Amino acid sequence: MFEITNNHKEQFDMLSLFRIIDPNGVYDFTFENKYIVYHYEATHQLHYIALDIKTRYGSEILCRKLDNPVDPKEYRSMIPAILQAIKYTGDKRYLNPIRVNPMEVIDSIFRVILPEYGYAVREEQINLSKRMFEGLCGNTATVCEAEVGTGKTLAYLVASLVAKGIGNTGYSDGKPITVTTANIELQKSLVEKDIPQLSQMLMDYGMISRPMNTVLRKGKEHYFCKYRYKDYLEVISKHPEKYGNLIRAFEESEFEKKAFDLDAINLRPSLKDRICVKGSCAKCRFAGECKYQQYLRRARAMGNVDFQVTNHNLYLTSQKMKTDNGDENGILLSSDLIVVDEAHKLKETAEEVFGVRLNRSDIPKYVSAVKLLCKDGQSRTEYRSNLHTLLNLCEMLFSSLGKRATSEDSEDGRGTLIELSLSEQEGLRQMDDIIARVESARKRNRNGFDGNGKVIRDTLKEFRRTNNINVWIEEDENGEMTLCATPRDIASKLRSALWDKPCSHLLTSGTVSDGTDFSFFLKENGLDRIPNSRMAVSSTPSPFDYENHTRLYIPKGIPAPDNNDGDYIQAIAEHVVDLVRATNGHTAILFTSYKVLSAVYGLTKDRLSDYDVICMTRSNKTAIGNFKKSKNGVLFASGSMWEGVDCIGDCLSSVIIVRLPFPLRSAMMEKKKQEIGDVRAFIQDYAVPEMLIKLRQGIGRLIRSETDTGLITILDPRVRSKAYAARIENILGKYPEAESLEEVREFFLQVKPSTYFEV
Repeated sequence: MFEITNNHKEQFDMLSLFRIIDPNGVYDFTFENKYIVYHYEATHQLHYIALDIKTRYGSEILCRKLDNPVDPKEYRSMIPAILQAIKYTGDKRYLNPIRVNPMEVIDSIFRVILPEYGYAVREEQINLSKRMFEGLCGNTATVCEAEVGTGKTLAYLVASLVAKGIGNTGYSDGKPITVTTANIELQKSLVEKDIPQLSQMLMDYGMISRPMNTVLRKGKEHYFCKYRYKDYLEVISKHPEKYGNLIRAFEESEFEKKAFDLDAINLRPSLKDRICVKGSCAKCRFAGECKYQQYLRRARAMGNVDFQVTNHNLYLTSQKMKTDNGDENGILLSSDLIVVDEAHKLKETAEEVFGVRLNRSDIPKYVSAVKLLCKDGQSRTEYRSNLHTLLNLCEMLFSSLGKRATSEDSEDGRGTLIELSLSEQEGLRQMDDIIARVESARKRNRNGFDGNGKVIRDTLKEFRRTNNINVWIEEDENGEMTLCATPRDIASKLRSALWDKPCSHLLTSGTVSDGTDFSFFLKENGLDRIPNSRMAVSSTPSPFDYENHTRLYIPKGIPAPDNNDGDYIQAIAEHVVDLVRATNGHTAILFTSYKVLSAVYGLTKDRLSDYDVICMTRSNKTAIGNFKKSKNGVLFASGSMWEGVDCIGDCLSSVIIVRLPFPLRSAMMEKKKQEIGDVRAFIQDYAVPEMLIKLRQGIGRLIRSETDTGLITILDPRVRSKAYAARIENILGKYPEAESLEEVREFFLQVKPSTYFEV
């Protein structure tokens, strides 16, 4: 009547190996191919357990004295006890869960499963994963700094899965694990490689019964908007002499039918921006057939999601909407376990999400769109006067702002901190009123509406909250002016949007401390006011062999940094040439100023003609990619090269840091200086910690794998001469120092193959 077999012995051994069941257990039989029956010794007795193979839940069915084990001939007599323990209620069985120590599960994954697939066992990684698990289970926020080579991605994936309940470790509520990052490539790697590979390994070993379901969530601006596309098509159709090729391309490709994810389509950024989803979709006449709305509905209804991978911007935006409006209808599913990778970028993203920007061209573009989409008669009557006034107000505003703007060289743009005058605030109010009238008229006349009107109005309103925002003016390299604002207290915004919520946040990055402690990062991100009982920090050093694989070189006699001193620029250029020749290229030169970068590049490019010299400008998006492809390249770089770039192998063997990366003058820095008041305190508590974190990021570009070797050079005498030199030494102390270029050459001859020196 009931089938008893012994065909699950191998599976039992595997479950025992990973401590999903008692490792001292002895396999007895399998009942109905659904339940493994086994026994183990405890408290001088033999305990017999029936384990549901699918759910890994089990219940004790029998207890015997040590000297009276169940004989195989008695197995059938145990069936009533098994059925009694299972207690069927409809189709749902209730079994007492067998809890397993989660730390043992983490150990099993790293020490047994991963090595089978070629992964090395790293004690630092295992301990890191356990700390991450503890944070996800027990704290509101946990900060885990994990230097390069520690394997933090795999550490937090395992930790979050165990916290969610794999391996019968306990709690699981069915909500997805959220992973948010600042890097598109990392998001892609998580979705396409890291999580699928881990999923397959855990399935192979029976720790999960199905593949883990992972979804990538991006902001609306990444998706096609039929409404805005139709508006745009109507605009360009009126000018076939200018847009004829584009119109034909749209028609021939059946663009409207096929377009959805704009990231998958090779379009220029300005065109993507013109036809992507923006503003409110609530009253769109295409809502019923909109692919984006269909996508949203599927996303919100989607069940059985294990991981949702997103970016800092979308995650913060979704949490801001929940805080401000109680909006629970966003694309992101509710989650109690959140991993914030690249956490050092969180504050920067928060300033964007909680801030607003109004470019000088935004109003004229809006006016042009309204004129083109309206019939001539309507344009002459209802719209002409309002639109003309709107343009005049915009021009008056930016003319007034332009008189107060100053130009400062900065990798992040030029910024002038201002207070909006009463007349400027009145101009913003009037523009808001006019756009409201125009939009009302457009709706009455059933003219197309692409959402920009509402977006601009919301922006104008934010600029008038003068008591709560910092306002500044930015000018790009072409003189294009933008009015910007961000809340004065970003830390409190992050607390209300994230840290005060009843969920666990794990924040991780390679560089969140200044090399000594986390106080700067915690304060800037609003984590410093969280009670110690709900907060934890840790740092895991890199396992790489810096003693044998690196050298630090700080040349003597370098003049003090002065961007306007020709002798200083010339001295830097001479050192760059000597260093590039000593290391046979394979060099990235990191600047904090595009002005100095350009000057040094101009003095050295002809003298370095034997090397593939690449200059990274603000607009050059291919420089890093070209450098990676070069044989003995020399990259003059700033901006994004300071962090988040991997050049594994001999491609990058020398990093030259021209100047200590103190924050350059900007509107936000000036505001911070005003808030702190004392100049010395500002330097000690803000400027130096920010410099140290960025210095660690720049140095971290050199060694990205266990076999990488190379040189770190700092061309700034302040590294040894200033009061903060000891804090810099905390960072540099692990790198052996070369005293001369000759020592540098000897080191490279020792660690590099002969092919490295071939041109």
